[in-house]
Amino acid sequence: MRHLGADPVTDAYDVVVVGSGAAALMAAATAAHRGQAVLVLEKSALVGGTSSISAGTVWVPCNPYQAELGLADDAHDALRYLVAVAHGRGDPDVLTALVSSGGEMLHFARDHCGLVFDAVADYPDYRPGLPGAATGGRSLQPRLFDVGALGDVAPFLRRDPVPPYTMAEFKAWGSWNEFPWAEPERRAEQGWVARGGALVAPLLAACLDRGVQLAVQAPVEGLVVSGPAVAGVRVGGRTIAARSGVVLACGGFEWDADMVERHLAGRLRWRCSPPANTGDGHRMARAAGAELRNLDQAWWAPMAVIGDRRDGRPVGRLIRTERQGPGSIMVDPTGRRFADESQNYNSLVRAYHATAEADPARCRAMFVVFDQRFLDRFGFLSHRSGRDLPPWLTRAASPGELAEALGIDPAGLAATLDRFNRFARDGADRDFGRGDDVYDRYGGDPANPYPNPCLAPVDTGPYYGMPLQPGAFGTSGGVVTDGRGRALDADGEVVPGLFAAGNTSSHPVAAGYPGAGGTLGPALTMAYLAGRTVTAR
Repeated sequence: MRHLGADPVTDAYDVVVVGSGAAALMAAATAAHRGQAVLVLEKSALVGGTSSISAGTVWVPCNPYQAELGLADDAHDALRYLVAVAHGRGDPDVLTALVSSGGEMLHFARDHCGLVFDAVADYPDYRPGLPGAATGGRSLQPRLFDVGALGDVAPFLRRDPVPPYTMAEFKAWGSWNEFPWAEPERRAEQGWVARGGALVAPLLAACLDRGVQLAVQAPVEGLVVSGPAVAGVRVGGRTIAARSGVVLACGGFEWDADMVERHLAGRLRWRCSPPANTGDGHRMARAAGAELRNLDQAWWAPMAVIGDRRDGRPVGRLIRTERQGPGSIMVDPTGRRFADESQNYNSLVRAYHATAEADPARCRAMFVVFDQRFLDRFGFLSHRSGRDLPPWLTRAASPGELAEALGIDPAGLAATLDRFNRFARDGADRDFGRGDDVYDRYGGDPANPYPNPCLAPVDTGPYYGMPLQPGAFGTSGGVVTDGRGRALDADGEVVPGLFAAGNTSSHPVAAGYPGAGGTLGPALTMAYLAGRTVTAR
């Protein structure tokens, strides 16, 4: 165990928080603001968890930033939308809490943690066809943050390797090829962070300002149960008491091969989260009598394997614009498309899983295929036109040669491209409706010369492609809680002294994904409620 700050870790606190991502730090800051002595324990050597390497977007309906932009939102519509997104798995009490308390959480974050957001006015919800969906304003981006405010703790903040830019800037700059990279690189040199770093760093600073104790390299081995109540934790061969309670916010179980094999409904081949997410909180909570639910669910995303590593382990790279922009398609080994490539990443991988379940021969891999015109306009991940081809990307003079090189059926790919290219020229995808809804079009290219901003022919050689794999940046099932963040047992009774939030919990919308930030917004809201509730014991 390595403590951060001048004071060593003692044997008793009011609140012990396990984990150090955005949800954990929100719970800690809330409890500390209400006068509690708080300890945060992080398993890895760095603070921030999956949150710190995420886009940092939070999805919160009926939020104050919408109102400041003059955007109206309706609590009834928001709740209807959440119920529909959750596919019947969302607890009504918890979903109601998200709608009624999200704005309060954001006010606390701004007024007491220095965490300020900007609403993305035109960023639509991920499922615009469902009742209650909004066309913008529910997804919020944190403002850039100077990590100098963290003092000696700054080196312990987990960093995104990509230079800092906001999602609004990403949208305005248009493509990787047109990025003014000198500006984000200058920010990085000056100590500014964006996206996930800008979400975590202000919360970490608020915790430090309120005397929260933090320790890294402190894997919690179990919970201490006294009678019916959770009363502390075991860590590093010692027991630390938690007089008010323990908050579990230590990530999912995507890096635990046994839990993945036993529980997840779809095939998981790659992850991009920190490898410390091995289900520790799930096992501890179950041993203390808490109920676990929705363990078959994950935050799915198609991932490319290009040599990235995290904490010494190989990880995938989530791709989004690389398959949303006009002039690219995704196919399976038969050369056939299987989904609308422009839809949100979670739904896309779910569609792939459904295809694989119906026809196992199509589940070996999925591939992204694009042409020179696409590369010249957008680039692809870190590759730009005119540069040496990276080893993870395949180039060929013709679609047939590309198919042979990648292991795709050449005749199948040729037929798919012929059909898709006709759709692109006509402006209507008659197979999967790509570009038909407002979310697809948000990710399209307004400068596209073809009728649909999401469609362009793939017909200008040379041709490029690479295999993709079904990945996840976290699992989303876990400890069942009520609308105050309290852990519940199999009978629906409160487990005294135990709270959960984030991917350690059964996420409120574990069977769905409401919009950009749909993981972090609800996680922060429930963590805020847990931090407020634990102080009332």
